[in-house]
Amino acid sequence: MSQHDLVWEEIPGQWNEGAFVGNGMVGMMIYANMDENRLDFHVGRQDVTDHRKAPNKKTSMATKGADLYDFSRLDIGRMTLHPAGKIRDIDVRQDLYNAEVRGVIVTDLGQITFRAFTPYEHMINVIEVHSTEEVNGSQADYMWRWMPGLPFSPRIYTRKDIGDYQLNPRPILKKVNGVEVCEQPLLAGGDYATAWLEKAENTTQSIMYVSVANEIPATNVSALVASNTVNIVAATDFNVLIDAHREWWHNYFQKSFLSIPDGRMESFYWIQLYKMAACSREDGPVLDLLGPFFKNTGWPGLWWNLNVQLTYWPFNATNHVDLAENFIALIDDNFDFMLAKKSGADLGDFAWALHNYWLIYSYRGDYDAIAEKWLPKALRVLEVYQTKMITNEQGQIELSAMGSPEYHGFKSFVNTNYNLSLVRWLLTTLIETSNRSNTNQELIGDWKELLDDLIPYPEDENGLMIGSEQPVDMSHRHYSHLLGLYPLFQLDPDQPEVKELVDKSVVHWHKIGDSKGLVGYSYTGAASLYAALGRGNDANSMLQQFLDGNIQSAMLLPNTFYMEGKGRNPVIETPLSAASAIVELVLQSWGGKIRVFPATPDDFQDAVFQDLRAEGGFLVSASRKNGQTEWVTIKSLSGNPCMLKVDDWENIEQTDEGETVTIRKIEDGQFEIDLKKGASICVSRAGNHVSPQIRVIPHPKEEINLYGVKEGESYDQVYEWEVPEFPNW
Repeated sequence: MSQHDLVWEEIPGQWNEGAFVGNGMVGMMIYANMDENRLDFHVGRQDVTDHRKAPNKKTSMATKGADLYDFSRLDIGRMTLHPAGKIRDIDVRQDLYNAEVRGVIVTDLGQITFRAFTPYEHMINVIEVHSTEEVNGSQADYMWRWMPGLPFSPRIYTRKDIGDYQLNPRPILKKVNGVEVCEQPLLAGGDYATAWLEKAENTTQSIMYVSVANEIPATNVSALVASNTVNIVAATDFNVLIDAHREWWHNYFQKSFLSIPDGRMESFYWIQLYKMAACSREDGPVLDLLGPFFKNTGWPGLWWNLNVQLTYWPFNATNHVDLAENFIALIDDNFDFMLAKKSGADLGDFAWALHNYWLIYSYRGDYDAIAEKWLPKALRVLEVYQTKMITNEQGQIELSAMGSPEYHGFKSFVNTNYNLSLVRWLLTTLIETSNRSNTNQELIGDWKELLDDLIPYPEDENGLMIGSEQPVDMSHRHYSHLLGLYPLFQLDPDQPEVKELVDKSVVHWHKIGDSKGLVGYSYTGAASLYAALGRGNDANSMLQQFLDGNIQSAMLLPNTFYMEGKGRNPVIETPLSAASAIVELVLQSWGGKIRVFPATPDDFQDAVFQDLRAEGGFLVSASRKNGQTEWVTIKSLSGNPCMLKVDDWENIEQTDEGETVTIRKIEDGQFEIDLKKGASICVSRAGNHVSPQIRVIPHPKEEINLYGVKEGESYDQVYEWEVPEFPNW
């Protein structure tokens, strides 16, 4: 894994160049402020938001009448390290496998080495420091300083209009349980608090512990929780703390494995896996645009018209579905409110989120949960769609004007392909789920009739349109009109006539207007769309352009974060969706089939993966060598039907020494395998018995440690919103 570590050859001089650690709730972005001669450990906690209009809740996100000013993410602050000498250089390495950032600050008086990490089991950040700075042969002391963040919605900076926005009170500095605390009260009531303690190991070495607690809506509780956390962790043997932290991360990374010939792409993939666990945890809040890494932005919260959907895709196939449990909780806890809020022209956004909900359970192979939890929700979404259905003179059912994000902003169009594909997905999946669970039998006939009567997808000579009266006639970053192919697969590319339609639709969307309207997720989305079509070379080309950073007005940063809004607004979903697209080159599982190496580029003559997850609840491993699939292993976690598709195999045979499993050939390259719950099988091409071996694809030196700021590549401007003065605060 060390070949994928981020390595800085230049000083990280701003958030956009920073190193990062986190545990899914709290975290730090680490970067220098050279004007102030300091290193900033910018602290974040995902659930620290305002809660205006909901004084008795932690957030007002699901409160009627509340907007993003009311439940915005808030800047907690930063712990700053001030060397005694003038900073000359800073070397930084982000160690993925051990989930820590190590660095050396070189000053004109010596060196300060540091190590920073966020223990997974504690809501605390830890920074270990050792100094050799001296003046005239005597030790020169470094200094720590806490700098509280401004507890305001950053939208008042980005929109340059404070209007009638009322500022939250100033923070309160005090000591609690012998620990320094910064307590931040809110106008809506309650407070969050940061506590810190420097524990000296000797005269030149110390450990700084920084904990953030958020017990809102309670008052005067967060400071107690944060200070207790600091004291408990500081009293723990440091080696025990490190060992437990590393054990969690080592176990996490070993849940799946992927190695491909492209060293840069492989590194990017592993960094996203690190980012997933740094930003999401089972018992945490849903992952918004920032994760635990706060930055002033015009979008300080959760977005529903693509962002949250793309964010959660990679958790499935990478075998980390447990970390997506917070998304399940988001839908369960807020379904009624969100359905009411999204019952207008943007209903499709919530229906799409419900697809994510279904997809998580599908990858778990938990069809009982789909029947018990997803199906009732889907019925209610369908009921709202039915209020928007109109029968035309030909007896066809059309959809009234609705949105297709983000074509012409938020304008509505009749018969949007976005919503038609979502309605078809709802109906087909309701029928499938009801048949499997033997429920709603009296409704299945009506659903089938509705499917038959639904107007065909509007199309023209360029393929799928936005709606029946709106062609794709300009460069447009969103692929909402193509959801019927990916991720819904209501347009089946296994059918030649359908493949021809969606193929030209994808090409037209991506090339019209010289692609000037596209951004980063347009390329990761195109990679997934091309992968679904089996066009591996084109999918690879899209990923390469994204990794090159040739993404029009958007920015892919050296730490793999992604920016829009002239480099100032982080949006976390795009790099994560790239990780999902990378997996789809080697494994897909839509349409009830486990598809091994379905879109492998010609450049990937060798590839190997272990324990990636497929829909239906399967762990899949496979190896490709010299352009041919060597072997495939499958473990069934749920006992669901298993259909394997390997395009370069005509016939297969079982090669493991376990219990003989019945295999039925459906056609060349497609095989039904009678795999019981908990059982595994290894297969290879008939007559080519190969024992499975997981190997690492080697990479040349020039493809190792490519991320982090490299020599001569520091940004020549600081990408931050201007923060005004608040003289009366």
